[in-house]
Amino acid sequence: MTETENRTGNILGDPRKALIAMVVPIAIGMVVQSLNNFVDAIWVSSIGTAALAATGVVFPFFFILIGIGNGLGVGASQAIARRIGVGDREGASRVAAQVLVIGIIVGFAITAVFALFAEPIFIASGAGMYLDEVMAYGVPIMVCAPIYMTSFIFSALLRSEGDARRSMVIQVAGVVVHMVMDPILIFGLDMGVEGAAIASALSALMAALMALRYYASGKMYVSLSFKGFRFDRALDSDILRVGFPASLEMVLLSISTLFMNIIIETVDPANGVAIYTTGWRILDLLMVVAVSFGSALVPISAAAFGQRSYERIRMVYVYALKYGVTIMVLIAIVAIAAAPILVHMFTYTDTTVGLSEEMVRFVRIGCLFLPFSMIGILTSSLFQSVGKGLWSMAATTLRNFLRVPICFGLASMMSLTMIWWGVTAGEVIGTTVVAVAGVFALRYIRRNLESMSGVKARPDQ
Repeated sequence: MTETENRTGNILGDPRKALIAMVVPIAIGMVVQSLNNFVDAIWVSSIGTAALAATGVVFPFFFILIGIGNGLGVGASQAIARRIGVGDREGASRVAAQVLVIGIIVGFAITAVFALFAEPIFIASGAGMYLDEVMAYGVPIMVCAPIYMTSFIFSALLRSEGDARRSMVIQVAGVVVHMVMDPILIFGLDMGVEGAAIASALSALMAALMALRYYASGKMYVSLSFKGFRFDRALDSDILRVGFPASLEMVLLSISTLFMNIIIETVDPANGVAIYTTGWRILDLLMVVAVSFGSALVPISAAAFGQRSYERIRMVYVYALKYGVTIMVLIAIVAIAAAPILVHMFTYTDTTVGLSEEMVRFVRIGCLFLPFSMIGILTSSLFQSVGKGLWSMAATTLRNFLRVPICFGLASMMSLTMIWWGVTAGEVIGTTVVAVAGVFALRYIRRNLESMSGVKARPDQ
């Protein structure tokens, strides 16, 4: 068996073994990346509350950038995996070329917008008294959008052909660059929060260059060639029917974060946003396993869908739910106990120590929805894997926007703690609805596959 066949075997073999083979390196890569974000936030927090708040204001915009890149990657991933499922190597390679060109064009469009209108955009987003710090951090991040976009898409392309290990390697390499450059630029060259932004862009550039080298070697299943490139409406539609809603999911999530920042600022204008956005960094790290399960599920389930195997789709989804939720329960229990330690890494200076008590409370309350987040993420991934991007967007939007009206109502009590309970209630209620939708979705997928094949779906199909 060739090296390429070994990699694609990760998504074509036993779904349960394939899931673990994909989840482990994806999780390692994401944990390392999240730890990198932790270290970055620790460096930034040492500069002061203004710098920490600046990263919180910029984060929703950076999250939009991540969302568009990852959304396009998910769209390409399911399209490539379905073609791998039926042995269409040429078609998979054409999808990869299409999505990279689309991503680069979108990246330059974002760069143009922020190069021209960064200040009014950040002012409208609540930069307030921290505008100078927000501009110093936000402008370098957003004008490097093409670099980030390419890096995100390459990671998804590697996972789409079952090569999660190489995806992990480029993430780790990028993190090493970030961790080395952060203190050099922030303190050594006295660039402050601007140095943190430049270090982040350099890490994304390293990841993109490494991935490009992999594909230039000619040893990957997907072959990148832009000779005679032209936009193909059918391929673009195949990518964007999942990629566009997946990107929009992240955009909408960022918008919900902006609404939450505004709501929280009415309760505590001095420290509320810093507590909320920094606390979410901790919760994001804790949710890495859930995101890893979801990222692994998409190509495996998509390949099964290409093979018209309902049983493989059902098997990997149920298996992921069973073990994923169990793991998240254990993570939540440990995190509730360790919350003071986790929070201390962001509140160890004289200027941030006053945030500690309320941030610990937020993290502990937020941990209660972690098992539910696994259900929501896996169900959205199931929808994406079978080409139902709008279903996934609706599920994610419900889970994340439901907190806004709940917290808006609770804000009248002028208590940050009540806001934290509102966030958790929104996630739990929204995910319960999504879980029910997942059951009906499996029935729909089975009927759809039976209709496509003209026969009743069987376990060996």
